[in-house]
Amino acid sequence: MRKQYSKKSAFSHFVCLLSFCFTQQTVKTQVAFDAVCPDVNVVQNFDAQKYSGVWFEIESYPGMIDEFDICVSLNYTMQPDGNLQVTSSWFNISSKVHESIQGSVRLINPSLGAKLLVTFPTSPISQSMSTDGNFWLLETDYINYAIVFLCLPVRSNISFQYLSYLSRERFPFTAGLNFVHQRMESLGLDRTFLKPNSQINCPFN
Repeated sequence: MRKQYSKKSAFSHFVCLLSFCFTQQTVKTQVAFDAVCPDVNVVQNFDAQKYSGVWFEIESYPGMIDEFDICVSLNYTMQPDGNLQVTSSWFNISSKVHESIQGSVRLINPSLGAKLLVTFPTSPISQSMSTDGNFWLLETDYINYAIVFLCLPVRSNISFQYLSYLSRERFPFTAGLNFVHQRMESLGLDRTFLKPNSQINCPFN
């Protein structure tokens, strides 16, 4: 059984995943599962250089994107220290404003694979985030798609989960979308709550 919890808080795109936050907006809902966190593997030998560049958020669990925000994209750039800088951008159809925020991305520990810690200037970092990260890259081919996941246990049989499909293309082909859905299912992930993020009529590139 799955539940949805209402919550409102200020936050930054991609960071406060303990409350499932990604932008300085309002979280409408969170997806809670009456289940323990699934046993998942993350990408090994993560290549930050290959991962750099622009990704478009095609789908995600609700609560990550405000109902008025569309055209969410993430632009990663390599930094001299080997970490990544990320610029998260979106368009708010209510305020008619294009917004963005910059943050940093680093591996928690190379031996743990692609468990990443994404931080922004306004982001609180919990102890669990500093040891496990807040952005788990489960699968990517670096040139087409990426599957992002996070699971936070709340009690012995309850967990909050986040799932997102990122694409290099603003409008991936149906075959690509179907492929990613199949990969999610093969990883044991629940697609029930995936919500499309509109990339139509974006007023910026």
